[in-house]
This record gives sequence, structure tokens and C-alpha cells, in this order.
Amino acid sequence: MGLVEIDDGYDFRVVVADERWVFRFPRRPGVVPALETEVALLPVIARALPVRVPHFELVSEEPPFVAYRLIDGEPLADEDPAGVRAFLDALHAIPIDTLPLETTDWVASYREQCAEFERAVLTLLPVELHTQAFDLFAEVETLTGFTPSLVHADLGPEHLRVRGGRLAGVIDWGDARIGDPAIDYSWLLNGPFADWEVEPDLRRRARFYHRLGPWFEAHYGIFTGRTAHLDRGLAGIAERLVE
Repeated sequence: MGLVEIDDGYDFRVVVADERWVFRFPRRPGVVPALETEVALLPVIARALPVRVPHFELVSEEPPFVAYRLIDGEPLADEDPAGVRAFLDALHAIPIDTLPLETTDWVASYREQCAEFERAVLTLLPVELHTQAFDLFAEVETLTGFTPSLVHADLGPEHLRVRGGRLAGVIDWGDARIGDPAIDYSWLLNGPFADWEVEPDLRRRARFYHRLGPWFEAHYGIFTGRTAHLDRGLAGIAERLVE
């Protein structure tokens, strides 16, 4: 059996067996609830989406891990804008009262997150960037006025799988929750599909989430002692603060 380990994820270690099976193992006990959420959520939403999502054929509680058949494809670059948009529309239209998820205080959660970034990461940045950082954190109070929706909340290129020029599947749903649909546009509107027509306030909020993204990587680098993540995160923070 051929085994390939993918060690990039923040929360899960991934092993691909025989180019057919994907095994996901939580890196620490604190992320087991995210895996449990995926186990409960994905069967509920699979039929509502126009692309494949993981179907867990093996769920182990002790030790905790899951296995599913590989969703073949390459990371999205700029393919199939209509297919990506159709996926987003379908995802955000799923009635949230049918989901095994609780609604939380969105602004409060980001207020707390930015306070942690201020505590742990801000001092590692050049002093001349601190004003821009505080301005970014202050935007948390404006994350309002949206209709709460199911969001994937981590739609980068690696999680959007393309085959034959079409979006074929979406993986890694560990961050899925009820929240602001603009978060799912954060990379898309600030990367491959900047010319999409969207409401101005959705675009504004998506830009906030995009600019905040590198702070998560820097914080992860501090938390785990992985200097490559820290350095990459700090570089991204500096770049996006001055955009």
C-alpha cells in the first residue's frame, strides 16, 4: 500500500493511501469537536451541493480519525467561476435550522480572536505597522448586517478541487459554522475572481477576512513552534496591512 502524508494542515494530519483513500487524524484533542461536527454535518448537506464533499466511510472514536474516498483533483487556480459561484449560492442557501450547528455571536468571536492576535502577534511586527493593525481590528465591529448562513470558512485553493476544468469537490470542512457568507468570498474576491459582481458591503467584509488571514498563520506558528508558518504569516500580515 502506497502512503503519502500531507503535513500542511493546522488541525489535522492527512494520509493518502493508494491514491484512493484519505485518512484524517486530529493533531490535538482540542480539534476533535471539529471532526465530530464534520461527521454530523456533511451527510446533511451533501445532496444540497452541486459538487462532492467527503463521505466518511470509516469513523473511529478511539483513536479519533476518519477515512473517505479521495476526491480527485487539483487546487483551484482560476477555473470554472460559474461552478464556484453555483457552489457558494447552494451552500449559503441551505436552511440553517436543519443543521447540527449552533449560532454564535459572530462579532464577539472575532473581537476575541483579534484580542488574542494583539496579545500574541502584534509585538512581532514593526512598530510602524501597529496603527494599521489596530485599524484592522477595529473593523470587527462592522461585521454586521448579513443573513447568517452555513459557511465553509476556509475556502482557499487547496480545499477547492478542480478536475477537467470544473470544480469537482470541496474538502476540509472542520471550520464550517453559521456565520457571515462573506468569509467564503475572502480569497476568491481577493484572488482569482476579483471582477465578480457582488454587493459592496459583502466585498468590504470579504476584504477584512482576507487581510486577517495571515494573522491565523502567524499565531499558529507561535502556538506550534513552526517558524516557517510564523515567518510566512508575518510577511503576509505586513503585505496585506498596506494594501
